[in-house]
Amino acid sequence: MNATTSEEIKLLILNTQEPLIFKHLLTCELLKWTLTDWKNKLRDEILEFRLGKFEYTHEPQWERKTDVIKSSFKYFLQCSECDSEEKWLYFDYKYLDNWFTNIEELRKNISWAPLGFPNITVDDCTMWMGTKGAHTSCHIDTYGFNLIFQVYGRKLWIIAPPEEDLKPTRIPYEESSIYSKLNFFSPDVEDFKGVSNCRKVILNPGDVLYLPHKWWHYVENLETAISINVWVPLPQDDAERLNESIVQLFVKQMVDVSNKETADHILNPNMQQSILENDTGNMLEIINKCKKICKDKLQSKRSKKDGTKSTENYCEINESELLEKYHFVEKIPKMSQEDFIIFLEGQRKRFKKTAKENYTHSEENNILELLNVFADNDVVSLITEKLLCKST
Repeated sequence: MNATTSEEIKLLILNTQEPLIFKHLLTCELLKWTLTDWKNKLRDEILEFRLGKFEYTHEPQWERKTDVIKSSFKYFLQCSECDSEEKWLYFDYKYLDNWFTNIEELRKNISWAPLGFPNITVDDCTMWMGTKGAHTSCHIDTYGFNLIFQVYGRKLWIIAPPEEDLKPTRIPYEESSIYSKLNFFSPDVEDFKGVSNCRKVILNPGDVLYLPHKWWHYVENLETAISINVWVPLPQDDAERLNESIVQLFVKQMVDVSNKETADHILNPNMQQSILENDTGNMLEIINKCKKICKDKLQSKRSKKDGTKSTENYCEINESELLEKYHFVEKIPKMSQEDFIIFLEGQRKRFKKTAKENYTHSEENNILELLNVFADNDVVSLITEKLLCKST
């Protein structure tokens, strides 16, 4: 692929707010690897898997409700071949700067240059490797935009724009992730009344999905599947980090006055250490640092007296012309309401419905409700606005 093509693809990505599929744009040896090849390459390296249940739950299967096991790829392969209807395994959200650092055959085959991002390294990427049914609960990523390269197997994505009301919650709390209360894995269809703007796409090996900033997404393996992704930073991440630092302070206050059971309910497992072992002073310092960065940016913009337009991530392009020019790029059509209901019914019918769970007591409910109010995006945005106004 020539430099002009990759540069135009990059401009298309940076200037559209629509999700896109790139068909067979990234070509590498990984696409030829069988599961046996993966076993031979990874050898006896011990991996860390989330173990979930292939069953109905009213709430999404939050990470705190899944077990963590350590085993080899050989064990993963055995589970994959069994096509278990009882459990699923997921080696998920694993940054490659910590994993497979000595497996050169894997690392040399990951490049985002054809998409116009040659400076993204393998250490910036994460790997997602799971059996059938392995899934990520519906959520929004508040930092950057997402590029996902499907390497092996088929993976289902249900996506929706930021303005779609998918019942956001900050519980379980994870920095930069806003979860949906809706359960797409074993849904109660009645819970989805009013949801009408979703899109469905199945990624096949060789596909790359561009997911714009803050788009909702639910992801599920339709079979054993492996994918690699990267979050590409955006200028607005500085403001998002200020928002997130404020939310983190709220969470810290609630956790500190809660019992262990409630604290465990509030925090995603990967946030336990950073919240419990951090102190309020450090968090206030982070807020001040983020505030200063945002303030400096605002002052820099205001200091421009010549009326010139910022060219950061901006260029005049003809999106329709580029889409017509490059036939390997596809937009993802919106699902009809009928098709969306059919999808939800199909998900529901896989499981026998059981009684709804009741995990919280009244006191705990009060804390969780208060935290969700404090951490609401409108509330946090207002606090951020007030902070920046007082700093200028």
